[in-house]
Amino acid sequence: MAQENINAADWIDVTVAIEHGMLHWPGDESIQITQSITIEEGAVANVTYLQLSAHTGTHVDAPLHFIDQGKDITEMLLHRLMGKVKVIEVKNGADISFQEIKDQVGDDDKRLIFKTKNSNSAWYKKDFSPDFVYLATDAAAFLRDKGVLTVGIDYLSIAGMDNGVDVHRILLNAEMCIVEGLNLEQIGAGAYEMICLPLKIKGSDGSPARVLLKKI
Repeated sequence: MAQENINAADWIDVTVAIEHGMLHWPGDESIQITQSITIEEGAVANVTYLQLSAHTGTHVDAPLHFIDQGKDITEMLLHRLMGKVKVIEVKNGADISFQEIKDQVGDDDKRLIFKTKNSNSAWYKKDFSPDFVYLATDAAAFLRDKGVLTVGIDYLSIAGMDNGVDVHRILLNAEMCIVEGLNLEQIGAGAYEMICLPLKIKGSDGSPARVLLKKI
């Protein structure tokens, strides 16, 4: 049992907790978490009711998000979301550019997470900021051409306000898994094991996910 506890402690939860009224993408409905029945009011159990976008907090985008008739979240290959992942710390304060990452992504780096200045504070507890660091379009094309399977970032979107369609389509047309909304405040650059499991929601273009990292 002691060994099991030690091993469990090695995993770091990089998932943003879903909370009532939390930060969400502009235009999405607000997140509501309420109890539809309660023990306090005489029921035999508490039952929580959720109203939220599939792209709430830490979540995974499926191809269907930007591709008509694309694969939904239940059709994504889970092995792409589990295994060795490389965390790259980005210094540029505006975007994740091709020039900055071209020498940091090797042929064997199939899963990548970008830690940016977004992680300098608890972004998920603040109001939405359109000035978050995002993946540049040429960098997205580079990752596609390198055969990357999964890419993650520390804000609600991998793409910026002006290149959202282009970046998502480049990545999702290649069936790359996109993990958005990661909490990387306590994570440094380097190699990790990752477990990322989105909910199995038939017909959905995305899903909240629980994401764990372990340094290797």
